[in-house]
Amino acid sequence: MHVPRRFDKAHTVADFRCLAKAFLPQPVFDYLDGGAEYESAMRNNRAVFERVRFRPRTMVDVRKRSTETELFGTRVAAPFAIAPMGGLGLFWPRAEIAFARACAAANVPYGLSTGSNSTIEEVAAAAPDAQLWFQLYVFNDEAMNHALVERAQASGYRALMVTTDTHLFPKRHRDLRNGFRSTLSKTPRNILSILRCPRWMWHMMIRRRLPAMVNLTLAHDRPIDRMAAASYFLNERRPSFDLEHLKALRRQWKGPLLVKGVLRVDEAIQIRNCGADGIILSNHGGRNLESAAAPLEVLPEIVDAVGQRMSVLIDSGFRSGNDVVKALALGAKAVLFGRAGGYAVASGGEAAVGRLLDLMRNEVDRTLGYLGCTAVDQLSRDYLLFDRGLPGSNASPALTI
Repeated sequence: MHVPRRFDKAHTVADFRCLAKAFLPQPVFDYLDGGAEYESAMRNNRAVFERVRFRPRTMVDVRKRSTETELFGTRVAAPFAIAPMGGLGLFWPRAEIAFARACAAANVPYGLSTGSNSTIEEVAAAAPDAQLWFQLYVFNDEAMNHALVERAQASGYRALMVTTDTHLFPKRHRDLRNGFRSTLSKTPRNILSILRCPRWMWHMMIRRRLPAMVNLTLAHDRPIDRMAAASYFLNERRPSFDLEHLKALRRQWKGPLLVKGVLRVDEAIQIRNCGADGIILSNHGGRNLESAAAPLEVLPEIVDAVGQRMSVLIDSGFRSGNDVVKALALGAKAVLFGRAGGYAVASGGEAAVGRLLDLMRNEVDRTLGYLGCTAVDQLSRDYLLFDRGLPGSNASPALTI
C-alpha cells in the first residue's frame, strides 16, 4: 500500500493527532480521541503532569547515555511499550501487525488486545522478532478465556496482561451522539462523514473489509460473523472477576503475569500476593470511569507499597518522553502508550508508529541528559518537585504537598 509520508513533519503526539483527525471520519476519530462521559478523567490525566517539575543536576558528564532497561528479564531499548487497544482496524488496515513490526524494529514490547482485528497467531507470524504481550478481557465463558490464553502461550507471547477495569460497558458521550457502539450506525450524518474521507474509505471499506474481532469464537474451532463477535465482546464480559480467578490464571499462564487497571494500594498488595509479576496503573485513558484518579497521582504510594516486590508500570495520558521520565522518577518501571499510538498508526501505519517510537526514545534520552543522568535506573524523586495534590513518599526531601 502506498503511504504518503505526511508524518515526516510530525514532531509531537499533537502533530500525529492532527494527521489522524484529517484521515479518519469524525465518528471514528471521536472513538479514538474521546473519553468517558464529561471527559474529566481524560483531562486530568494530562493536567497532572503540569504538577510535576524537574530539578536537574548540571555538573555531570552525560556524553554517554542509554535509554535501555530490563522488563521481566528481557532487555529493551527504551522504558516504554505500546498498550493494547481494541478496534485498531478502524484506524489503519492490519494495524496490529503494523504496531508489532514497528515495535520489533524499535526493540520495545507491543501489547495485543483481545479485541484486535488480526488474530493472535497472525500477529506472531507477521512479527516473529517482536516482544509480544497479550491482553485478556475476561468473559463469562471460562472455556473462551482458557482458549485465548492457550493460544497466546502457544504463539510465543511473552507476558499476559489481564484487564480488570472494563467489566462494564462505559458511557462515552461522543460515541453515543455518533451512534457508535461496537459498529458505526448507518445514519445520513455518518455516511456523509465517511464520504468526506475518500482515502480512509478506499483503504478500509473498498480494499479491505471492515474489521472484525477475529480472536473471538463461540465453539473455539469456527469463527463467528462480525456482528456476533462484536455483540459477544460487549455483552459477555465477566463482572465477577476476582482474586480467585486471578490465581487460576496464574496457574495457567507460564510467564510474566500483569494486572491492568489498578489504582489502589490495597488492591496492588492483594494482586502481588496472588503471584502476579506486575501491575499496570491505568484508568483506561479516561475512557471508562468519569472522575477516576489519574494513575500518576497514585503512582508514588503504590510504588512505596509494592515496588520492591513487583514491577509497577503505568499508562493513561502520556504524550512525550518528558512524561515518561516523570513516571520513571516516581518509581514506575515502564510506561505504555495507548491513544498516542492510535494517532500515529492512523497517520501512516507502521512507518508512522516507528517515527513515534523514535521521537519518544529521543525525548527520553534528551531529558535524561538535561537532568544529569546517563541511564534510566539513575532516576529518583530527588529530580522532581511537586505541586500540592500529588501524593508521594515521606522519605523524599523534594516533595511538598
